[in-house]
Amino acid sequence: MNPTIEFHLPLPLASTKALAKGFLLLKSDFSKAGLRLQATSGCSGFQHSGSWKFKGRGPLPPSAAIEPITWSVSTQRLWLPHVRGVEGSFYAIAPFSVPVDEKVSRGDFGIHFDANVPGSAGCIVIPLQDHWDVFRKWAADLAHQKIQQVPLSVTYTSPLISKQAV
Repeated sequence: MNPTIEFHLPLPLASTKALAKGFLLLKSDFSKAGLRLQATSGCSGFQHSGSWKFKGRGPLPPSAAIEPITWSVSTQRLWLPHVRGVEGSFYAIAPFSVPVDEKVSRGDFGIHFDANVPGSAGCIVIPLQDHWDVFRKWAADLAHQKIQQVPLSVTYTSPLISKQAV
């Protein structure tokens, strides 16, 4: 078994007030289809191309921006009931901190339920309770199989613009 997690989020070229909605794809094996769960990262107004450099506001830096470093997610649940926005289970993303340019590092990321104002300070958040329940069960099942870390791929795309809008 080779589980993986993919996070996909469409990021516009310029800032908008709308919160971008993407998805997590949980795969139990490379060759199999996965479970698709609604997810996002970052705050509204800070979800655009290059915004992952904004500490405490932008989304999780994409995999391509941190190479050769790679992301992974712990299957061990941390219980953070008093942390605003998390208010419950938290699955840490490693490494703890990554450089995003010569002067800025970002870190302390995880996957958690979107328990407060929609969006996050950089974590991947799941806004729907039933999707969150699926994620927690998937992670617990992997932990019971002694799988401690799952590779995470983070990809951002530009939304398609219709020819009429141009």
